[in-house]
Amino acid sequence: MKPFKHYNARSVKEATRLLAKYNGKAKANAGGTDLLGAMRDKCLPRYPEMVVNIKTIDGLEYIKTDKTGLRIGALTKLADIAGSPEVRKDYGLLAEAVHSVASPHVRNMATVGGNLAQDVRCWYYRYPNQVGGSITCLRKGGKICSALAGDNRYHSFFGAAPLAEYPCSSHCPANTDIPGYLGKVKKGDFAEAARILLEYNPIPAITGRICPVFCEPECNRREFDQPVAIQCVERGVGDYALEKANQFYVPPAKKSGKKVVIIGSGPAGLAAAFYLRRDGHEVTVYEKLKEAGGMLLYSIPPYRLPKDVVRKQIQVLKDMGIKFKLGVNVGGKVTLPDLKKRFDAVFVAGGTWRSLQLGVPGEDAKGVHYALDYLKKINSGEKVALGNKVIVIGGGSVAIDAARTARRLGAEDVRVVCLECLDLASKDRMLALDQEITEAGDEGITIHPSLGVTEIVTKGGKVSGIKTVTCVSVREPDGTFNPQYDNTCEALGLEAESIIIAIGQGVDQSLPAVFRKEGKTVFVGGDMVSGPSTVIRAIASAREAVRKIESALGKKYAPPVAGAAAGNGFIEPSFQEIPRAQTHEVAPSLRIKGIDMEDIPGLSAEETKRESQRCFNCGCLAVGPSDVGIALVALNAQIVTTKRTVAAQDFFNASATCSTILDNDELIKEIRIPKPAQGTRQRYDKFALRKPIDFAIVSLATVMTVDDGVCKDARIVLGGVAPEPMRVNKAEEIIKGRSIDGKTAVEAAEAAVEDAIPLTMNGYKVEIAKALVRRAITA
Repeated sequence: MKPFKHYNARSVKEATRLLAKYNGKAKANAGGTDLLGAMRDKCLPRYPEMVVNIKTIDGLEYIKTDKTGLRIGALTKLADIAGSPEVRKDYGLLAEAVHSVASPHVRNMATVGGNLAQDVRCWYYRYPNQVGGSITCLRKGGKICSALAGDNRYHSFFGAAPLAEYPCSSHCPANTDIPGYLGKVKKGDFAEAARILLEYNPIPAITGRICPVFCEPECNRREFDQPVAIQCVERGVGDYALEKANQFYVPPAKKSGKKVVIIGSGPAGLAAAFYLRRDGHEVTVYEKLKEAGGMLLYSIPPYRLPKDVVRKQIQVLKDMGIKFKLGVNVGGKVTLPDLKKRFDAVFVAGGTWRSLQLGVPGEDAKGVHYALDYLKKINSGEKVALGNKVIVIGGGSVAIDAARTARRLGAEDVRVVCLECLDLASKDRMLALDQEITEAGDEGITIHPSLGVTEIVTKGGKVSGIKTVTCVSVREPDGTFNPQYDNTCEALGLEAESIIIAIGQGVDQSLPAVFRKEGKTVFVGGDMVSGPSTVIRAIASAREAVRKIESALGKKYAPPVAGAAAGNGFIEPSFQEIPRAQTHEVAPSLRIKGIDMEDIPGLSAEETKRESQRCFNCGCLAVGPSDVGIALVALNAQIVTTKRTVAAQDFFNASATCSTILDNDELIKEIRIPKPAQGTRQRYDKFALRKPIDFAIVSLATVMTVDDGVCKDARIVLGGVAPEPMRVNKAEEIIKGRSIDGKTAVEAAEAAVEDAIPLTMNGYKVEIAKALVRRAITA
């Protein structure tokens, strides 16, 4: 056993103070049968620096009855509870549950508080740090619950305890509840999936096509084969939402009487407009261009994001009652004081339309273009003559978009010159997405990496080529942009008829500075705050702005709550050996014929559903270990801690890292059980391999109030089948008001396991649970 500090606490206050001081690095020892064994085996994810012995605290070991019921101190030994005449007389269920715990030796040491707060007994979690080292299961910082694809004979068949934070969702800038909507798609419920997704992202048909998918590289499925194709599923749900827009993009039922103006109709502006309109405000969007959509429409090529998708998205927002005023030059005749008079709030969500200059000789020559200007002209229907030889300078997505567009519009020799390297694992890698780089190569575009441009060569005032220098480093280790060059190397010269510069962009300076400063009723978001970013980051920024706007308008903003949990609070684990969906990309030979055909068709509804079924729904499948816990839930007990008094049913709140609601510095003080009603039947059953010693494979606690053979009330709780005590309400409803007989018992047993999700090896536990329920009801 590793060394640790040990302290005998003299009071509850002293114990909690020490626990708080160590901030999760200390453990309370209430009996020692659980904690010390785990420390000996070195199986805990974090070894405690301090063990606070609370058995030395006076006043927490008692059994008392009064007219309201039974009170038990947290440090009361299990053996004393099992042998108590008061407990056995009116609370026989508790006495039997306590008596079933382990061995007489353990019951003489273990306390009721310790039993309730004990850690899970999953063997993957408890595997000693001996032969081969400990097993890094999900509960100990691993990626996957080991029971999902491994031996799961003794694990939950009612789902898994959810993660506090899912890796896919936490890496999405909008913190989208990805497991939540994937879980609905799994069941074919695209409507509910759309409702979940729209809470985080109101334009998923767009992001499902162009998002850089920060989520997929973090998907835990990568540990097994390939990540879930989250973007494909998002696109499917987004397209469904647009097709069924009258279900999701609807005018508010109640108007707030408040008016909000949004400047800019890019992703941040559209997202904010959706949420503000949904909350009942009158929303007007000002756009300086002749058509709404901002960079979504004017800078992203239609082969990546079809214009009809953007236009359809704009239309459904109009159908909600959002007004779009086009061709409005805010900052000219439309001033900020004027807007503040007419509207209750102003949200500035302009884009980064200003192209950064290269700053080299020849940049002002004829034939030099800037990527955003070029793409804007092309997307507006203008023709831009580039010639056959085109060089694009830059290594980001905009540079690749410009190069691919030029190639598709007739340029035969298109080259990309960039500072960055092609080693996609390097800190100096190109900023364009891997897929974009591959697709550019497939289309015949040549990339010249690790080159800096020193001069644009001209002839007669027109572009004729470039001179370059070798770039040996682009970024510092901390990511700071600081290119370094090797001027001793012979420079590479390239010929060109046109050059497109795509080295970055900045905030449009034509908008007066007063619009870029937040005030009491003026709010700024999107690229105006972050600089050039992604669509999903702009959406996240818009949601934050909406929160501030709602607060300023006197309305409390309720952010969406993530969670793929079902009604019982658990998630549905999934492990299916399904290969990742393959999108049927249009062949390069066809792609280069134009810019209007979408490169990558979406998946069918069935393919989308099948892909969603690859999601593990990451969670912990360990079952709640407390024999006493299910008895207390059935007896409608309350648990008093140093911070609160909670129902036993609420005390067990399993997640993938803990089994109860207890904070690091919180202790159980007392158990309170109300006096049973007249005619109450109590029963405890436990199925285990070795009844006197082992934890339950399945256990059952029942409390029924019966009058003249008819059940008036019932509380039925299963143990060993879920991450926490599982109250089976459906079974209770079956027997209430009915005569207790074999037929009723069979129906109740079936209802008790109706929501079961057995794993590969634990289906037998479902049958055991049904048998215990039948037997308990008819006993």
